[in-house]
Amino acid sequence: MMMRKPLVFSVSLALSLCLAACGGGGGGTTTGTVLPPVTVTIPASSYASGSAELGGWTVLQQARVLCSFGALTQNTRLDAAALSHARYLNSISLASGTSILSHYETVTTDPYYTGYYPWDRTTYQNYGPMVSEILEATSWTYSSSSASTLPTLQQRGASSMLSLLNTVYHLSGAMDDGAEVGLGADLQTVPSNGLYHEEYRFGSLNGYQNSAQRIKLGAGVLATYPCQGSTSIPSAFIPANESPNPFPTMTSTNQMVGPPIYLKVDAPQVLTVTSSRVTQGGVSVPTTVLTNANDPNQYGGQPYIGTNEAFVIPTRALTPNSTYQVSLTGTINGTPFSRSFAMSTGQ
Repeated sequence: MMMRKPLVFSVSLALSLCLAACGGGGGGTTTGTVLPPVTVTIPASSYASGSAELGGWTVLQQARVLCSFGALTQNTRLDAAALSHARYLNSISLASGTSILSHYETVTTDPYYTGYYPWDRTTYQNYGPMVSEILEATSWTYSSSSASTLPTLQQRGASSMLSLLNTVYHLSGAMDDGAEVGLGADLQTVPSNGLYHEEYRFGSLNGYQNSAQRIKLGAGVLATYPCQGSTSIPSAFIPANESPNPFPTMTSTNQMVGPPIYLKVDAPQVLTVTSSRVTQGGVSVPTTVLTNANDPNQYGGQPYIGTNEAFVIPTRALTPNSTYQVSLTGTINGTPFSRSFAMSTGQ
């Protein structure tokens, strides 16, 4: 099987993997304020109230619907595959004493083992192999007196998905064109030298079982994330926390850029970006553009970024709780486009 989106790994404990065919309007900036929240209608799910899965579902669906990437349908077989893998990762992490995050399952004796690759595990659940997987994990060690300050499960799920959206290669996977999704999260807590140690794993599987289940934007249609009305966008992204690192010379976690802005058209259309501006109160923030042509990372001789997508990235962190105007121009299969929108950062 050919992998279009190959394996990527983030040392901040986030992963993205995809198999085969993974595929606004205008607004002004008000300096010193943030945009009001935009209400969008998202599909209902069967995820339990207060669960990490519900938190992640809500963030992902709101982003996809608001920015016109298309709402997803929950699939319980993908849920089962995601949950089993989250439990597998926690199980081997606790058994080894080392926090582990991986797309691969290698310990066949583990009770949660269901297959080496993500598509092995979804096939085990009678779904099929056409899936993309993104993963995030966190670990805590804390005292009983600080337990009340830990986030709730739903907050953790929402934070996990927001973190995955604030990346380069992971963001592309989150906006995959499969119409179905499954989420799974697992939290385990054990005593540790008079303290408590937690291992948390969160996974999302986007997929389709036939070509009719792929979301198409349409000929000449551009979608971006963030987009007009996006709020609570993280103000900074640490390239060293993603592997492969989209900025290989930035090896320290003290080095930050602004939140990646993702542009996508349907393949096999070719997207080019000819200009990009990010401004606040008329003051420009420098940007750089990552494309298929200059992607510093490759897999099997092919760039991770497709010819139908691009990333515009501010070269420095943005100001928290502020509104920015984004202006983009380029071509889709040689036809010019222009897009302008306002987005607001969070903390």
